[in-house]
Amino acid sequence: MLTAEEVLKVAKLANLQIDGREMGKTAQDLSAILGHIEQLGKLDTANVPPTSHVIGVENVFREDAIVARFDHAKSLANAPAQAKNYFSVPRIIE
Repeated sequence: MLTAEEVLKVAKLANLQIDGREMGKTAQDLSAILGHIEQLGKLDTANVPPTSHVIGVENVFREDAIVARFDHAKSLANAPAQAKNYFSVPRIIE
């Protein structure tokens, strides 16, 4: 089990304030967490390939492809105003 000094050191590093009433419970909780980590450290992982994700991650983006879009004439056909093959809108900033 962690000592009060060790709990206070961890609390300081985590920028936490622990009062005397919480010290015992916090020491138990931290000791339990460290116990679980110690159990994980005992596992044989020699034949386990390193991964960065627990599930397979693959790129789901589509390939870039040139596709047909509206041409200028079709896009501007219903525009109330146009200038030089662009939509023309009223100026809003003087």
